[in-house]
Amino acid sequence: MVLWNVGSAKSSLVSRARLATVVTVSAALVGGIPSMVSAAGDLTPPTLSLPANASFVVGTAIGPMAPDPDTGTPLATDGITMRARWSASDASGICGYSLQWVFADPAEPTWTAWSAQTSVTATTTDYDSQAGGGAGKWLGYNVRARDCAGNITQKFVAFRPAVYQEDGRSYGYGTLGTSYSGSWAVSTCVCWSGGTARKTVQYGARARFLLDYPERRHPIGLVMEKAPGRGRAQVKLDGVVVATVDTYAATAMHRSVVWTGRVSSGPHTLTVVNLATTG
Repeated sequence: MVLWNVGSAKSSLVSRARLATVVTVSAALVGGIPSMVSAAGDLTPPTLSLPANASFVVGTAIGPMAPDPDTGTPLATDGITMRARWSASDASGICGYSLQWVFADPAEPTWTAWSAQTSVTATTTDYDSQAGGGAGKWLGYNVRARDCAGNITQKFVAFRPAVYQEDGRSYGYGTLGTSYSGSWAVSTCVCWSGGTARKTVQYGARARFLLDYPERRHPIGLVMEKAPGRGRAQVKLDGVVVATVDTYAATAMHRSVVWTGRVSSGPHTLTVVNLATTG
């Protein structure tokens, strides 16, 4: 299962997910806010470093897929945790940040009070009940940085996930290219996203996900079961080992985000290689 932040377009990567409602939001506050100063002649706005897309969070879990109330088929995924961090710099110093919720149309007019907040975490969904969008669809945040001379810089960060299943299917976002080598079995459980998972005990067995997204620095994530009978796997991006994940846990932990990363624009291959370690 793979996680992908859709960003401003409809293409993506996680397991199968939803997108419209923010369930919980938390923020990080760092230090205090300096006092505003008089800086005559300082008309240069601060430099604000903010990613275009929020990242997924290792150690969190995505929610189960909800069935369509009319057909009973898998619909979308709630409970996808995402996080954005930012920083700013200016010769006169930084005297606060402010956030604004952004919906498809229009943006929420209210801004938060100026503070030292430098990150925000939100739990959201990839469900799109407006059949392509609508005024009620939450997209992310506008973030403002204010220097101590009163100049302001504003940028937007998207919180728009999509989930692709182990067979490449997604809710509303097309199909991801997938392939398997070695001996794999399909297991079923209502506890898993989409109700199915692939499992292997063969050393070197591989699962490949073909990724292609036009935006630069695109967040991705890998979702796997953690349980007593599970072991370690190698994660490769375009043939290069980027992580070794351990899916062993004393008690079962369903739909766990075990790895996150970012890719540039263009095609990429994400490969999971079984190391066949015993639990």
